Amino acid sequence: MIDKILSFIGQFHVHPILVHFPIALFISALGLEMLAIVFKKEYLQDVSWTNFILAVLITPLVVLTGLLEAKGLHLSHKAANIHKMFAFWTFGVSSICAIGLWIMQKKLSQKLFRKLFFISLVLVVILVLICGYYGGRLVYEYGVGVSE
Repeated sequence: MIDKILSFIGQFHVHPILVHFPIALFISALGLEMLAIVFKKEYLQDVSWTNFILAVLITPLVVLTGLLEAKGLHLSHKAANIHKMFAFWTFGVSSICAIGLWIMQKKLSQKLFRKLFFISLVLVVILVLICGYYGGRLVYEYGVGVSE
């Protein structure tokens, strides 16, 4: 039953649509956090945190749809394997950072929390950029998922 549901979802090629949301949200979170640091605006920090959490929440769905599409396309390629590895790293690191920061938010000083959050954002954005680079290579260099 689960295989039928997953196969059904895989037919609609939603990965290219969904993948841009966490990319934009993670990068926006980092940009907003940098602006918050420069301009010392707490509301920008709050929006940055919200963007980060939204990105973390949608990332598992993006990874799942990517796996389904790779399976449906019978994709076996070095660039695809690297892309998948960085997708899992992005998912894992962002999830661990979000949970850890969420738990420690009340226990840490605001200053220490902001530093740890900024470091987390930089790390996650680096992973996202590497993952996106290999995803782009799959499409633009190898034509993966492109209909003729």
